[in-house]
Amino acid sequence: MNSPINIHSSNKKIELPVGIYSVKVLGGWGVEVGDFSFDLKNADNGEIIKPKGTQWRIQSFAFKKRAKKIFTLDIGKRGNFVIEFKNQSDLKVKRSNLFLTRLFESELPNENLEICIG
Repeated sequence: MNSPINIHSSNKKIELPVGIYSVKVLGGWGVEVGDFSFDLKNADNGEIIKPKGTQWRIQSFAFKKRAKKIFTLDIGKRGNFVIEFKNQSDLKVKRSNLFLTRLFESELPNENLEICIG
């Protein structure tokens, strides 16, 4: 699993071998994705890979933080990719996904949100 990537740090390079990957947002389980998205651009040939939304938003832990799966990535050819985020302010995360708890809980600061690909 790659190290966490802040959603405001566009143009970060990552290397990914062939495979299907989960994209998880870190920090909480109450997640609203909105129009948040990103593209992976192959640094060698310019090919762009877009993540696919997931129906089953599985909760887990990653890097000792709460994590929720929001996208899947299908990498058909190994390469170095540049990540470009879009609509970062649309991603909203609360620590809990329980309805009553979320009523009184504030959102995590958007500028601190991270995703992990693995």
